[in-house]
Amino acid sequence: MNPLSLYVHIPFCVKKCAYCDFVSHNIGEFEANKGVERYMEALKLELAHYNKILAQSKIMTIYIGGGTPSAIDGALIHDLIQTIRKVAVVDKMAEITIEINPGTLTLEKLNHYLSAGINRVSMGLQTTNESLLMSLGRIHSTNDFITTFNAVKMAGINNISLDLMFGLPNQTLQDIDNALLLIESLKPTHVSAYSLKIEEGTPLYESYAAGKVILPDEGLEREMYHTIEKGLKTLGIEEYELSNFALPGFASKHNLVYWKNEPYLGIGVSSHSKVSCNRFSNISSVNQYIEALEAGNLPIDETVTIDEAEDLFETIILGLRLNRGINMQSIGIKYGIDFLEKYSDAIKNLLNSELIHINEDTIVLTELGRDLANQVFLQFMID
Repeated sequence: MNPLSLYVHIPFCVKKCAYCDFVSHNIGEFEANKGVERYMEALKLELAHYNKILAQSKIMTIYIGGGTPSAIDGALIHDLIQTIRKVAVVDKMAEITIEINPGTLTLEKLNHYLSAGINRVSMGLQTTNESLLMSLGRIHSTNDFITTFNAVKMAGINNISLDLMFGLPNQTLQDIDNALLLIESLKPTHVSAYSLKIEEGTPLYESYAAGKVILPDEGLEREMYHTIEKGLKTLGIEEYELSNFALPGFASKHNLVYWKNEPYLGIGVSSHSKVSCNRFSNISSVNQYIEALEAGNLPIDETVTIDEAEDLFETIILGLRLNRGINMQSIGIKYGIDFLEKYSDAIKNLLNSELIHINEDTIVLTELGRDLANQVFLQFMID
């Protein structure tokens, strides 16, 4: 059977964060008319459409993201995972992750997660600065996060990842140090550290465009990143990808699928999939998504056939995000190319600029290369 990863999008939140441009909606808008339950039933209908793909596959990872999956009834999550197990073979050692936010979790929900086989939790800390949390539109305090983190651990889920943001308006290096101190005390297995990106259409973008929000300059933003990198390393939480750090053995198996350019199936509104040589994405309207599936139709918005040249480029740039880099021989065999010959100019330029170094047959980014990763990726764009 072919290995496959499954992503499930739950587009409901208690409150949308000021920086978020993901497809998510206030859960109260849908609860009144049973919209949440209809959506969860639509997910099952979508799964049924993929019975041929699922029959040939073994699910190695499941990632339930959002939105805030923990905002909905835990029984609905349990029921969905049971349905997945009925229509697909789920590996006994599958990594099953759910995103949760403090203020939305209850003991009852935790029990449903455990019963369903969820064995990994991803939580949004973002920052320990209370005023920054408020300005981001987060609904939790640092104490709320600590309480929720400990509750998850006490319930028996020890594989816990937390999200940390840097480059926030008015954020300081002291804020980063404070977050690292909390991480040291909580001892998560995994940390995802993201620089804030201000996306059009968000409340934060409007404030930024109006001059009400000032971001740290590039130098300070990079210093924040390196402070996080070095601070986590002292705790044994090593960087394995440009934005991700883990204790040994706790790298996210699901996210590694993306970075290794392996197949994944996304279900739910606005989800994306890559299966064989096709990439396809779902419509972004929750109501249209539900209506399409209730009418017996797949809610696909766009399908693109990936040619070999594009797949090769994606394999290179995604692989270079990983600290272990890319193996030129393996890529050469897979795509029938002489890697060194095809990319000789790019490799020469990048070596001279000290953005990469080569260990035998492997190319990895240098520290400078990680800071300037996009410049590295562009070197491998060959017509």
